[in-house]
Amino acid sequence: MTKKIVYLSVAVISLLFVISCEKDFREIGGNVISNNQFDTKQITLEVIMTDSIVDAVRADNVGIGSLGEYLLGIYNNPDYEKIEASIISQLALIANPRTAEVTSNDGDDDVDSIYVFNQAVLEIPYTSTALDDEADGKPKFRLDSLLGNSTIPMTLEVHRNGTFLNTLDPDNPSDQNSFMSDADYIETELLNDDPGFTFTPDPTDTLYVLDRELSTGATFKDTIKLTNSIPFLTVPLNKARMQELFWDKFGDAEFTSQNDFNNYFRGLILKTEGADGSMVPLSLGTNAPRVKFYYTITTLDEGVVKDTIVGNYSFNFAGVTNSKYKMTAPQNPVPSNSIAIQGTAGSMAKLQILNGTELQDLRSQNILINDASLVFNIDASRDTTKVPLRLLLFKNNKGNAEQIEDSYTEPLFFGGGLTDDDEGKPKEYTIRITDYISNLVTGQSDDNLPLVLKVYNNPTDASIINNFIQTEVRTYNWNPRGVTLYNHEATNGENRVKLVISYSEEKDN
Repeated sequence: MTKKIVYLSVAVISLLFVISCEKDFREIGGNVISNNQFDTKQITLEVIMTDSIVDAVRADNVGIGSLGEYLLGIYNNPDYEKIEASIISQLALIANPRTAEVTSNDGDDDVDSIYVFNQAVLEIPYTSTALDDEADGKPKFRLDSLLGNSTIPMTLEVHRNGTFLNTLDPDNPSDQNSFMSDADYIETELLNDDPGFTFTPDPTDTLYVLDRELSTGATFKDTIKLTNSIPFLTVPLNKARMQELFWDKFGDAEFTSQNDFNNYFRGLILKTEGADGSMVPLSLGTNAPRVKFYYTITTLDEGVVKDTIVGNYSFNFAGVTNSKYKMTAPQNPVPSNSIAIQGTAGSMAKLQILNGTELQDLRSQNILINDASLVFNIDASRDTTKVPLRLLLFKNNKGNAEQIEDSYTEPLFFGGGLTDDDEGKPKEYTIRITDYISNLVTGQSDDNLPLVLKVYNNPTDASIINNFIQTEVRTYNWNPRGVTLYNHEATNGENRVKLVISYSEEKDN
């Protein structure tokens, strides 16, 4: 029933828009319009554009199942805020892991199966694309959406999380909980085997060589690969401590249920720090990060080795999985005639349109709005190598972030996408707000609200999801890219931000 109402609402909105246009034309022209009765004109109006710094954004998956991307690493573009991105996550409990010796009867003989814990590692699959194989037949990959300098080593600390990741608000258990990108988490203990572990994301990291040990004391090398040989990062963990925390307790009450396990082991904190490096996007699902416990089983028949079995227990990142963004001021200050727009917990811009008597003047002319577009030109003196592919414009309605009606009444024309110049370099963003302006000019709306411009976050910024209109703009943002736009200063000339309105009015007889 609800879906039918939404479909009907969209249809009614579209119909009312058409009827409104026809009504305006008839009011102006008195019957059907002919081209020789009306003039089409264009005006350019000033837009006041100022900074809007973001303190934090929502960075948990409690309400949406999973963030589109989890960022790990460092992105230090001197023209924008430095981002040090970390991940905090619970682990999924596996069913009935076995670690103890098991004796079975095989015919007339007793067969002993002896488990040996080999090593615990954190395994992080990279988001990658397979390319044509190398000349020697080895697989070749490209790491997707990597930002920054991937040749600079970054510190990666794996901490035991001491903060309980509750899905319900502790102050009001009837509401969902939420975690912001600047939330503090308790680092109970460092679990790295090497406390100074560093890494550089490398598409050739497609295997890991593991030392296997048998109950007899014999050892051998085992090469670990992932499905389809995709590249991955391996972080060795402290074997003795992981044995105490996990291996030796698999049969205890703490591993009986997911709730018991979450209360006992509250998850991991993957923390990156450093002056520079690269930003790696990760996804959950089949290629989620996980903690693996590698083991061997030696089967003995009357003391003689009968067989050797290798295996692992995998605790995947699951449940509440959050991002944390540590933001640091840019090295290069933003020019006074420009505004920086940056995703994650970076910065936005506030806009004020139809200032002074401009709205009153438009209303007094009895005109029909054909098109109204905001044009934002890019300041090419700043870095433009990794600018956002799309920006979002929304309304600030008394502190509530709301979609502009054009985003759902005219989604194909709303715009916000990046436009390149003739040389293929980033040039501008154009956003059409025809319905919004038309409603103000006709008097259907009296709310000339402040507008806000931000980096578009896919898919949480979509105005229509599964055929349902989403009027609320949520604060999620995992897009780390930034762009600098010219503001309204007169020194910017034709590059200044502007509102361009095309309209029709009746000719003088």
